[in-house]
Amino acid sequence: MDFGKLQATAVVRRNSIAFVEQLFALYAARRPLVLVSGAAQADQLPGLQIDRTIDPGDRTGWFTAQHPVILDDLPAQVSYTSGTEGLPKGILLTYRNLGYTTERIIDVMQMTSEIREYVGVPATFSFGMARYRAVSAVGGRAYMPPRGFDPMELARMLAAGEVNALSAVPTLLRILLADPAIIGNAGKALRWLEIGSQAMTADEKRQVRAMFPKARIVQHYGLTEASRSTFLVISEATDAQLDSVGRPVGQGEVALSADGRIRIRGPQVARSRIDADGLHDLTDAEGWLQTNDLGHLQDGYLFFDGRADDLINCGGQKVVPDQLEDRIRARLKPGLQIAVAKVPDAQRGDGILVALAGTSDQSAQVKEAATAALAEMGIAAGSALHVMALDALPVTGTGKVQRRVLAEQFALRKVTSPPTAPARGEITDVRSLFTREFPGQDVSPDDSFDSLGGDSLHYIQFSLAYESRFGQLPDDWEKLTVAQLQAHADGSNASSWRRLETATLTRAFFMICIVALHTEAFVYSPNWGAAYFLVMLAGYSVARFQLPEIIRSGSTRTLWGTIRYVAIPTILIGVFLELATRKFELPELLLVSNYFDPDTIRGYTFYFVEFYIQILILAALFFSFAPVRRAFAARPMLSAVAFFAFTAALDYVIELKWTGDYNYDRTPWHYGWCFALGMVLAQARDLPSRLFAFALSLVTIFAYWHFTSAAYYVAGGVAVVLFIRTLIVPAPVKVLIAEIAGASMFMYLTHYQMISLVDKIFGEHRPWLALILSIITGIIGAHLYTWAERTFLKPRRAAVPAE
Repeated sequence: MDFGKLQATAVVRRNSIAFVEQLFALYAARRPLVLVSGAAQADQLPGLQIDRTIDPGDRTGWFTAQHPVILDDLPAQVSYTSGTEGLPKGILLTYRNLGYTTERIIDVMQMTSEIREYVGVPATFSFGMARYRAVSAVGGRAYMPPRGFDPMELARMLAAGEVNALSAVPTLLRILLADPAIIGNAGKALRWLEIGSQAMTADEKRQVRAMFPKARIVQHYGLTEASRSTFLVISEATDAQLDSVGRPVGQGEVALSADGRIRIRGPQVARSRIDADGLHDLTDAEGWLQTNDLGHLQDGYLFFDGRADDLINCGGQKVVPDQLEDRIRARLKPGLQIAVAKVPDAQRGDGILVALAGTSDQSAQVKEAATAALAEMGIAAGSALHVMALDALPVTGTGKVQRRVLAEQFALRKVTSPPTAPARGEITDVRSLFTREFPGQDVSPDDSFDSLGGDSLHYIQFSLAYESRFGQLPDDWEKLTVAQLQAHADGSNASSWRRLETATLTRAFFMICIVALHTEAFVYSPNWGAAYFLVMLAGYSVARFQLPEIIRSGSTRTLWGTIRYVAIPTILIGVFLELATRKFELPELLLVSNYFDPDTIRGYTFYFVEFYIQILILAALFFSFAPVRRAFAARPMLSAVAFFAFTAALDYVIELKWTGDYNYDRTPWHYGWCFALGMVLAQARDLPSRLFAFALSLVTIFAYWHFTSAAYYVAGGVAVVLFIRTLIVPAPVKVLIAEIAGASMFMYLTHYQMISLVDKIFGEHRPWLALILSIITGIIGAHLYTWAERTFLKPRRAAVPAE
């Protein structure tokens, strides 16, 4: 159909009876029309030649005129899309498009001339004007409220028998659901209800059905280009069908494209759009309209899955904004307006923005609800979740939220916000502490220790730095955001007592045991076992601190950060010792000397650090596979146990073919089961799972060491970590133990040198002095390396663009 440049009459939008009458008059005259905001806009419409602009008067009340349905295949109206994404499009609708949808809604709703409808939607909306066409066609009466939708007026008119039908969008119905007493028993007087095509939850539909128990309730799905393409009779639908948007009726059809987008065909579908270049086809050669909406079909019913361009891909996990909004709304007080949009996120691809119409003091409540809603969907967004308070949500003329505008406003706020970062090295608040402890990373108030990729060593360092400035940390602080920790710091009272984590205590204890054994200060066990427990703690740390972020982001870069943190000082010390002793060994610098016969190595070696790094590399490769991450996200304990069984079996199989006796079994597969068992311990979060993890540990420990002192040491350490999460100790005790635990790697790297130094200075072996000096040197070395990392690595990383 080619009309060339379309001549039309412009009508100024006014929610008035005069507006409705004017449109019917133009329909009857077969005069194409277009709705405008004023005469100025009428002169700027591309592809249209406007003969005149009519500004109808203001009048509300009852509309009683009768007008037949027109089914001519002539241009009737140019309607502009709501413009939620990009610029509105001019859609050319024919009388047949309008008339067919009118007949279908009359049939589906079983409307009669007895209908007296309270039209809760403005006539300037396509939904609102469609209601006047349908009521007029059956000879009924339609009421236009003078103040717009008024719940009290509706209740009064229902009770008085003045109205028996209602048309409303979900936003308006939620006002009624928030206070069902407004309608009360008057709801039984309603016979017809049509609901617009905005998303509603099944529970909301059930509540509407309960409020109007005798009404025939119908919801439709459609677009400007294809109005009322499916219908759901809510009053008759099963629970399974309530989540859908219904099914097509009559000659209408719906289908899905290969990528899951909804396609529509039928007499209600517009064939053309109009612009300065003329008319353009909207449908393909077979008459199908390709929408940008996602959906799926089940038993003939269409389920709406959101708009394709609104879909959020957060670290590989798909989030439909409408569905998330429903879940968040269910956790908030009725009436609070929220909207979800996607925003860029350097780590996860898409971040999640929750905007609210209200004040910023409501943000914490909304964020808590959003976090819980996402967790219910199996998603831990971490720092990718943002909350923004606005005076009002940006909406189109038809009341649809403009998600793209929300994203633009969020980006603008980030760009124009005054810088809050303190001067380099200055710690003035919690955020500046995070910035110092995570050099080179852009720390936002929504970040947490977990989301920034902190590990067990950084955990100890950070806790010491925080508590020295802001007081005692709360339980599970690593999961709290910067903003939440700042609020805790602002509200905490000074105390000389601190919480000491048993994981920190056991790390310090077993590292002292290893160094003491080597210095000969004391022998904690002739069967050893400390190194195995420390590897177990490494697995515990990865599962507790790093695995959640790996699952969230789909990236193992937090593990590679730990590898870098351990490898760089090991290599640097190795280079220094080789230069000092003139004993050059390449395997040591490559951190693979643990595979060589110890008798062939002339210089210093760091076997423990080497196979620890190798285990971390294997773990990073293991978790780089998406199926593995999905398994740990869905069934963390079962996955950890399966991983443990796999590593134990792998060690058994390898050592059948290749014995590690020649190098004292200093291989990653020999210690891999300890790492995996540590991950099992981290997943034990309630008493039954802790008892299971403890039983599994006891069986493994006594099977390996039998009833020896090493078995009792390791079993005791497991019991303490599992069942005694924290101890309350004086602050100086916490600082001393945490310093030793945090410096454990540097104690290991330097203690042999301290032994040699003491022997040379005093000419004799002094075990306890060597032990004490190893501890002090390790602590100093840890602080020096941390200072160097902040000083030299931060500016270089900041210069590298985010991936």
